[in-house]
Amino acid sequence: MKKIIKLFAVGLIAALTLTACGGKNNAPAEQTPETTNDTLVAVVANDPSSFHPDFKSDDNAWGPNQNIFNRLVKLNAYDQVLPDLAETWEWNEDSTQVTFHLHEGVKWHDGEPFTSADVKWTYDTLIAEKWNKSDSFASVESIECPDDNTVVMNLKYPDVSLIAKLSWYGTFIMPKHLYEGTDTATNEYNMKPVGTGPFKFVEFQKGVQIVLERNEDYWGDKAKVAKVIYSIIPDATTALQAFISGEVDYYTSIPTQNANDFDNDPNYEVYPVVGMNRSYVTMNVTNEKFKDARVRQAIAYGIDRQMIYDRCAGGTGAVASTFIAPNTGFADEQYKMPERDIAKAQQLLEEAGYTKDANGIYFSTEMKFFDSSYFKDAATIIQTNLKEVGIDVKLTMMEYAAWGDTVKLNHDFEMTMSAGYQGPDVSGVSGRVGTGTSMNFMGYSNPELDALLEKGVQVSDETERKAVYSEVQRIMSEEMPIILFMDNGAKVPVKKILKGTPYQEPTKAASNEFTYIEFVKE
Repeated sequence: MKKIIKLFAVGLIAALTLTACGGKNNAPAEQTPETTNDTLVAVVANDPSSFHPDFKSDDNAWGPNQNIFNRLVKLNAYDQVLPDLAETWEWNEDSTQVTFHLHEGVKWHDGEPFTSADVKWTYDTLIAEKWNKSDSFASVESIECPDDNTVVMNLKYPDVSLIAKLSWYGTFIMPKHLYEGTDTATNEYNMKPVGTGPFKFVEFQKGVQIVLERNEDYWGDKAKVAKVIYSIIPDATTALQAFISGEVDYYTSIPTQNANDFDNDPNYEVYPVVGMNRSYVTMNVTNEKFKDARVRQAIAYGIDRQMIYDRCAGGTGAVASTFIAPNTGFADEQYKMPERDIAKAQQLLEEAGYTKDANGIYFSTEMKFFDSSYFKDAATIIQTNLKEVGIDVKLTMMEYAAWGDTVKLNHDFEMTMSAGYQGPDVSGVSGRVGTGTSMNFMGYSNPELDALLEKGVQVSDETERKAVYSEVQRIMSEEMPIILFMDNGAKVPVKKILKGTPYQEPTKAASNEFTYIEFVKE
C-alpha cells in the first residue's frame, strides 16, 4: 500500500519561494478606505457566466470558486498537488483502486454536513452529464462510499495521472442535497453558490463586484481576512492603475507591457512564474483547407514565434519550442516546433495542391480569436507572417463568451488562437489533442495517438513513460494539430502590505486561494 499524504517537493517549494525579488517607480501601495485590514480587494476581468464550478470552463469564476468550494486535492501556484478535502489517500498494489480519507466535521455553507456521498454524486454526475472535465475521469469504473468519510475509486486500468487531474479544473465537490434531481445547468445555486470553502458567497453585482465573507465554521484554517471583494474590471490598464493606487490589493494578471514595472519598487515583492499554460494557433481540421497536414505544417513554418515573444511577452515566459510543456520533465528535444522558413512553407502548400493567384496568394482564411492579453498583437503578427507566405488571413476578434460559443461549441471557424494548461501531469496534453477531449474543438483525431495517450497514463515507470510521450510528440510534430508559440509566464507583484498569498504559502494554499492572506501590521 502506497500511502500518499502530501505530493509536493519541499525543497523545490523553498527554492521557488526564494525566487521573489524586490519590486520600480510606481506609487507606494498605500491602503485606502476601500482596503482595510478586514477586506481584501482583488480583480476579475469580467462577469462570471455561472458559479457552477464544474459545468464548463469560466476563468472569471475560477478565482472566486477556489475560495467558495473545495476539491479532494488542490493545485498550488507552482503546479504541485496539495491535500484538500482528502486528508490522505492510498493506492492498492496494482494502482487500479485509490482510497481517499476525508476530513471529518466538514459542513456546507448552509450548515448541512458534507459526506462522501457528495463526492460520489459530483463525480458520477460529472461523468454522466459530460461536464467540462469528464474526460479526466475516463479511467474511473465506479465510485464507492464505505462510510461518510471514505471514498473509493475503482479504475478500469491503472491511471497514474488521476490524482493530478483531480487537483485541476472542473473537479470541485458540489452539494448533493441542493443539486440532486435538478437540471444542474440551470439550478438556482449556480448563481448563489454553496460550498465548503474558506469563504461564503454573499452577492454578485453584474459589472461591479463579487463579495465573499469568511466562513466562520470552516473545517480547516480560518481565513485571515473577514471579507473578499472581487472588483470586476474588464480593462487591464484600469485594473493596473487601481492596483497601483491602492484601490485594489491583489492583482496577478499584469499586462505584459508592464511586466517589469515592479522589479525595483521597494513596495513589492515580485514572484517570477513560468507555468504550463501554453498559447497556440490551431485550425478546424474538418475544413477542406486544413485536412492536409502539410497545410498545417506550412502555417507552422510561416509563423515567427520569436517575433511574437519579443513583441508580446514583456520578458516573461518563453518561446514554445517543444510539443509538451518543458516543466513536465517529458519534453523531447527531438521533436520541436520548426523555425520560420517561408520557402519551406510555400513548398508544403504547393505539395498539398495549392497554387498562387495573381496576387501571390495561395488561399484566404479567417482567424477568430478572443480578446485577451497579448492575443490581438500576436494575431496581427501572425497575419503579417502568413501574408508573406501567401496565406491571406482575415482577423476577427471576439468577446471570450462569444468565442466559446462560436468556436468551442459550434466549431464555426477556420483558424483560431487559444491558450491552456498542459499539466499538472504530462497527460494534460491529451485534453488538447485526444479525440473528443474537452479542448480538442478542432476535430482532430488520430487512433495511434489516442492509443499512446491511453497507454501513457497506465505506465508508472518513468523511462517507459517518457518513451510513450516521445511518440506522442513525434505524431504531433508530423500532423501539427496545434502550433505552439508561447509558454506563458508572469511576474506577480505582491504588495509588501500583504503576506500569506498563494506565492508565499505554497505548502498550504491553492493557486488562487485567499485563506492565508493578511495585511502586515505597521
